[in-house]
Amino acid sequence: MRTIWDVVTEQCERTPTAVAAVGTRRYTYEDFTERALTLSKTALDGVPRGSLIALDTSNPVSASIAMLGAARCGCAVLPLNSESPSAHQEKVFSDARPALVLKSVEEGLFTADATAHGQDGQAAPGPFSEIAYVMYTSGSTGQPKGVMVPHRALLARLSGLAEVPGFAPGESIVAMTALSFDISMAELLLPLSVGGTFIAAPTDARTDPDTFAEFVGLHTPDIIQATPSFWRLASAGGWDGAADSRIWCGGEPLTQSLAAQLLGCARELWNLYGPTEATIFATAALVESADSIPLGSPLPGSGVALDGPTTDGGEPEEGEILLFGEGLAAGYLGQDELTRRLFHLHDTPQGRQMVYRTGDRGRRLPDGRLFFLGRDDDQIKLRGHRIELGEVEATLEEHPAVTETVVVLRDRDRPERAYLEALVVAGVEVTPADLRQWIRDRLPASHCPAKFTVLDSLPRTTAGKVDRARLAS
Repeated sequence: MRTIWDVVTEQCERTPTAVAAVGTRRYTYEDFTERALTLSKTALDGVPRGSLIALDTSNPVSASIAMLGAARCGCAVLPLNSESPSAHQEKVFSDARPALVLKSVEEGLFTADATAHGQDGQAAPGPFSEIAYVMYTSGSTGQPKGVMVPHRALLARLSGLAEVPGFAPGESIVAMTALSFDISMAELLLPLSVGGTFIAAPTDARTDPDTFAEFVGLHTPDIIQATPSFWRLASAGGWDGAADSRIWCGGEPLTQSLAAQLLGCARELWNLYGPTEATIFATAALVESADSIPLGSPLPGSGVALDGPTTDGGEPEEGEILLFGEGLAAGYLGQDELTRRLFHLHDTPQGRQMVYRTGDRGRRLPDGRLFFLGRDDDQIKLRGHRIELGEVEATLEEHPAVTETVVVLRDRDRPERAYLEALVVAGVEVTPADLRQWIRDRLPASHCPAKFTVLDSLPRTTAGKVDRARLAS
């Protein structure tokens, strides 16, 4: 079975002295493979093949070395969100049961500690021998769910992205995205797979437009990838663009107003779409006009179908977006029923295929262009973060004073102003400050509502259900 370790070492044989990464120093491909090899023979020595390794780092160079070292050892990586509160991290640890925590103490150097949850010391290979990484996303029940991405899917997706939107040998990309967000894998591993370079941005560049502008001006990268929320932040902060760069925009819907701004800021603007379950991205569209922002065409090796009613027996014009092809994940860790429900065989224009049901709705125009219409459920994207409103509600309802909760997204049509509001019914007096602290102790900051409203009761429909439509209006 081929892994990213095999791909990068083969690249190293071709171009050992080429620059693979720029961090606190410049690293050649030879540097990278040697450091990953050392890691696999030291900190990861003795860890059984097929184990899950938790990775705690915010440094892109350390993250990519760890990914390569783990792949060489036949182990999967669990990227940790260091900004999550301890209660949320404990839920992830209890569910994933990693054998080891690998922590970066400085760029490219690590410490390793066995965990109380793990299976370290097992004689037989563990269950992750074919998995490259496990990425946790929000779960509607309040329990995060781990998406298992196999090596075959990762390599297929990297190969597809190298073709479309395109990444050529010798080109560079900014590495700025947090490791717990799966689009970071494109920044860290795509350049290494084709003989390119990633340039590690300072952590402040994610939140400070001045730092970002200075960094981009200094390095003039070929590709800059970020969410629409970040591009709004950069534009509002006075960033006037990078004329020689190509912008990849993904993680949440690209609006027409933002597209109009970005089209004048870079050489190309690409809209990319795809959930974690489809490995980084599944479609890409070159945006040529802000008046039309389609999801684009499937990446090489992938396919898109719609599941909805038809009038003439042909393909549906509108329905749930189904993704298929080489980039699909292997399902959810320890959640077989959910995996069977969302990953299953389905008829597509290319025949019967294993598909992933995204929960997103799309419309295909007669000319073949596919457009995003929204969600079928309570999952949202807010500032690039995938959030199940049910997870926030379930966490609030764990509060001893809370009897019922509904969380709604306000200003949905104005992404730069959008926020979460929690409408809470409590049995005893509780303040918004109490509820805010409760959430912050248990969920990532991205999941914390900006506003809490305590009510005597929630409105009901004639059927006795909570009137969510009325609350959201």
